[in-house]
Amino acid sequence: MYDWNALWHEREAYRTGYDIHHDDVNELAGALQARLIHPAAATGQVAVYEDENRYILAGHDGGLQLLEVMKHGLFDITLRFVSEDEGQGVALPYVEIHVDNLATEEQAVWRAETRVDDEGRIWVGKRTLDENVLPAMPFDDLSFTDNAEFREELARVWHEDLPQLRPLIEAWFHNGGEIGAVNEPAHYGDAERVQQMCDRYAEIVRREQAQLSRMFSDDELRLIAGVIAGIHFDSAASCRGVWLAVEARIIEDELDQQHQIDAETLLSKMKGLSYAQEVALIEALSPLN
Repeated sequence: MYDWNALWHEREAYRTGYDIHHDDVNELAGALQARLIHPAAATGQVAVYEDENRYILAGHDGGLQLLEVMKHGLFDITLRFVSEDEGQGVALPYVEIHVDNLATEEQAVWRAETRVDDEGRIWVGKRTLDENVLPAMPFDDLSFTDNAEFREELARVWHEDLPQLRPLIEAWFHNGGEIGAVNEPAHYGDAERVQQMCDRYAEIVRREQAQLSRMFSDDELRLIAGVIAGIHFDSAASCRGVWLAVEARIIEDELDQQHQIDAETLLSKMKGLSYAQEVALIEALSPLN
């Protein structure tokens, strides 16, 4: 779920006229006409209330402060370039834009085949990367589809984030259907180019980790972390098939019972991970990566 204290500090709160003490922030359900879903465990932490359309964060710092966060504004947009078959019925490779909102429990996905034409232009669906036009995407079923912030963020992902995938897309077509090396060896001596590659890699990993945090429970992540803690991922290829190591340890040490998780469900989710997601999982959980 959300890091409520981080959310509190990231957004602007406002003071109210309530005259209460630190210990009273968990006693505001009646006054706020909302349900307490996350009590403040200690002084300086935030209590969280919920009604149908919003979260209300209550904190005390020289007086009560309340922060109202509308659920429709807590969406996440994840962009992926998919180069391996994941059973979605879309020709490889393709671009996927995944939208979800934990607060409203809504999800939607848009996928479009990617190709390179004879002139070297990259097409994603019926648009090229060089066009300044956002294609129609079937997000009409989302309750926040007309939210201005959502439309602006969707446009930013298309116009700014998607072009950064150009090296990966070009590499896939130039290497006969494999990602391979994105750059020629000469580029490795160019510090600026190397930094650009590292920045893009970090952003890809960050976005994949955000999706993984919603895909796996804390207990599942602890189990995976315990399995890969002692594994050295010395090459790019060694990052593929992490589920095999997890399956072996579950069989040998009954880790699923220790962590009280369903092994079949966990392994099913891990088998469906893309290579980028496996790398992101390793980056997040392995101290030896």
